[in-house]
Amino acid sequence: MATDYDVTIVGGGPTGLAAAVYTGRSLLKTLVLEKNIPGGQIVNSAAIDNYPGFADGISGFDFTQAFLKHAERFGAEIRIGAGANELKVQEDGTFTISLADGTSVTSKTVILAMGRHPRRLEVPGYDKFWGRGVSVCGTCDGAFFRNMPMAVVGGGNSAVEEGAFLTRFATEIKSIHRRDQFTAQKILIEEYLHNPKVTPVWNSAVEEIYGDAEVEGIRVRNLLTDKSEEFPVKAVFVFIGWLPNSDLVKDLVDLDGEGRVLVNELMETKVPGLYAAGDLCVRPIYQLANVVADGVQAAVSVEKYLEAKKQQL
Repeated sequence: MATDYDVTIVGGGPTGLAAAVYTGRSLLKTLVLEKNIPGGQIVNSAAIDNYPGFADGISGFDFTQAFLKHAERFGAEIRIGAGANELKVQEDGTFTISLADGTSVTSKTVILAMGRHPRRLEVPGYDKFWGRGVSVCGTCDGAFFRNMPMAVVGGGNSAVEEGAFLTRFATEIKSIHRRDQFTAQKILIEEYLHNPKVTPVWNSAVEEIYGDAEVEGIRVRNLLTDKSEEFPVKAVFVFIGWLPNSDLVKDLVDLDGEGRVLVNELMETKVPGLYAAGDLCVRPIYQLANVVADGVQAAVSVEKYLEAKKQQL
């Protein structure tokens, strides 16, 4: 059956766009579906300082715009605002992807690069103040709370990096973590804890975000003593982990206990012609450089798969 595209890439973050550069260079007819804006989570980063080649750093927006232009230069079609609602494997091994606007496309292969989304903080007040003092993006919302006390919840790279960014706006930051030390990279932790605005609150969990029309504070419980304490803050920034955006393929591919897609070193799923890459998958680390590399590997695997299929005809 004739198909619309050689490869359809679901997700227009760095992983998907890197794949598109390589499939485009291989002269494969390429479609990238991005339901929001190209760049994914990284587009909101004020500064990327750990990607090789950018000695002075680069903003997330500039970084992803460069990727986007590169993919378009090699002929990739980028559809913005095009979410994939359903993915079906046809009898001949090709794929049909139903889109949110009611249309569909067909493709010889598919690369899944949908990434992941932030984990919710399941406490009273989270939903009430969402977008009005509760946020998962310091670079997006920090400036709205200039010269106000804030709380940062979490202890990984995202929490420490975003917390460090928030120090330029906050009068003080209560940095709340369930453990007795952060799990972020050491160089990030050292810089963060040396900032006089930051007060770590170890071995603790948020019980409630409270207030009337706006956030007025948080109630925090010490996990060792079981005693609760209240901190007056005007904003709560939550960075407690991520969940994979794997619902589209949960009945097609193998997932681990956290819902991440299982792939081999070639980014192959158990379905021939269906690949997955980046934050969506089980990876040893989740850094920009290695998820970009995942996209490259998926693209190379697609090219070899299609070449082998062609030789079989």
